[in-house]
Amino acid sequence: MAAKRLLEVESKFLFNPSLVATFQSNKGCPAFKRLEALGTHSFIDTYYDHRDILSKNGIWLRQRTSSGFELLEAKVRISGNFSRSTFDEIIDHKQITDTIRPHLPQFNMKKQNLGLHLLAKYTTTRQEFRADDRFTVVLDRTDFGHSVGEVELKMEDEAEAHQEIDLFMARYPWFFTNGKAEGKLEAYFRVMAR
Repeated sequence: MAAKRLLEVESKFLFNPSLVATFQSNKGCPAFKRLEALGTHSFIDTYYDHRDILSKNGIWLRQRTSSGFELLEAKVRISGNFSRSTFDEIIDHKQITDTIRPHLPQFNMKKQNLGLHLLAKYTTTRQEFRADDRFTVVLDRTDFGHSVGEVELKMEDEAEAHQEIDLFMARYPWFFTNGKAEGKLEAYFRVMAR
């Protein structure tokens, strides 16, 4: 029997910049059971596509560059939308090729821009935390002026993960505000369309 893959299940949220210091010092009411700062780092995300063929099929092909290290990744949407989603994240080059080529035969890792068109490129500064010993909380700020938070959980069972994230966020309403959170790509397309 094949092992199930861990899925990245995430929910985006709006965060109030005036509450970040309270969050970082774990002085909200209620306080997190445990909050560990994992650091701040910046990275450049470059997305590729051709005539929106990948994105229309729920696939995001991303090159992430951080501190000189590059990671090519195919994020395949299992379900959801820009603000609440589940992805299968593929980093193995053969699996990426097997995922992309049926949609775009011209995909080639040795060609400039992978033989595709540049869809989006921006820099993100990310603060990352581990909350209550299992949830990853990230606070992202982009170079085009957008901020968004994400609560992430890697699990095999998507429905269970979403339920756990919802319960976790409901426990700390002082930080995880209600409202439609706009994802980075969604915001990038909106801003660049001006």
